[in-house]
Amino acid sequence: MKKNDLVDYKKQDIKALVSSIAKTKKEILDLIMDQKTGKLTNLRLMKNKKRDVAQMKTILKQKELLKVIEQTMETEKVSQGAKTK
Repeated sequence: MKKNDLVDYKKQDIKALVSSIAKTKKEILDLIMDQKTGKLTNLRLMKNKKRDVAQMKTILKQKELLKVIEQTMETEKVSQGAKTK
């Protein structure tokens, strides 16, 4: 994955990121099948795809945690506002 691709993945929403992960995992399965049949000669390609999936999963987890933090901050503001009234 190029640095520009990583920036693009960071801009995607959670649903798009999940679909990108699924698509890349399917590509990995296709590469495994090609390897087993002897069609794949460049094994580094499979390694790179696995790394891409790991990076996308990291971005996904960051987005999910950020969403949880934002929700807890909102509920704390609401509860503090209710206490002051």
